[in-house]
Amino acid sequence: MVEQKTMKLARLVEPYKIQFETAPVPHAQKGQALIRVLRCGICGSDPTTFKGMHPFCPPPVVMGHEFSGVVAEVGEGVEGLHEGQRVTVLPHLTCGVCPRCKEHKSNLCETVKCIGGQADGGHCEYIALDAQMVYPISDAMSLESAAMVEPAAVGYHGAVRANLQPTDRVLVFGAGTIGIFTMQACKARGAKEVYITDIDDERLALAKSLGADGTINQKNETVAEGLTRLCGDPHQIDKFFECVGGKGTVLDQIITLARRGTTIVMIGIQSEGCHVEKLPFLGEHELSLLGSNMYDAQDYSEVIAFMGEGKIRTDGMITHTFKFDQLMEAFDLAVNKKEKFMKIMLEMD
Repeated sequence: MVEQKTMKLARLVEPYKIQFETAPVPHAQKGQALIRVLRCGICGSDPTTFKGMHPFCPPPVVMGHEFSGVVAEVGEGVEGLHEGQRVTVLPHLTCGVCPRCKEHKSNLCETVKCIGGQADGGHCEYIALDAQMVYPISDAMSLESAAMVEPAAVGYHGAVRANLQPTDRVLVFGAGTIGIFTMQACKARGAKEVYITDIDDERLALAKSLGADGTINQKNETVAEGLTRLCGDPHQIDKFFECVGGKGTVLDQIITLARRGTTIVMIGIQSEGCHVEKLPFLGEHELSLLGSNMYDAQDYSEVIAFMGEGKIRTDGMITHTFKFDQLMEAFDLAVNKKEKFMKIMLEMD
């Protein structure tokens, strides 16, 4: 039972303007759990929403979709959750009746919405959610790691899409949060060797510490030169992962490197107006180009399990921590990038 009657929340009321408000603490309705939010990460997409530039997430909205906390109350009919239980949240609101929902593919629901963008999310002290969105975590998992299950699941879903084989050599483009999680997911799912490329030495060093078999800094050498150094031949990669996004230049680079019959998984969000000059080679070289959109319930469960086994880790990925009332300072860093950062975490308690 929650004795607190009111709570604090932060609402994006217009681009670049967050307003702290006081609201009643909600109660868990039938089939719901009330979560006391304790940690919330700032996603790479959040600055776009903050600036009012996200095509699907206009203000006003309570942001925050990467969060963890404890169960404060359970509603009628809820099983498997109890008060005081530590949890993370899968932030999808789905219809539950379309063909994809019936296949448990929430990411492909015909009406899927993501809380924190298209519905109010975790920038608040308490949030009531359908119990199926709430995933218990072990006492050994930190709340910070639990808040990062969401971005880890993005990379993990891409690794699932790739249908990795034990003989596969993998190259991940982009050593940001998603790219490093993708690298770890490929390792966890049994790829033979996983390399990663970027232009930032610190990020590449972090990727190496978290299990990358080799790194390529494109400021110092071409990807082809790096692959020759790492595996003797620039055309030995079986699966490529695009975790950068943009206007298609990275995809062009991958298509140029890819030997015939290989697979490319698109995780990075491509900009409107994306142009891929090498697109004709997809057909000529029988390259498989796979889209990867968010994650589903099975991905979430498997990521939590792999984190518990230490095969997907967050060590060193959180570079900046802010209190909830410092939210504007956190977004100032995320938007203006006055210093290097990887993951920004909010302490909500």
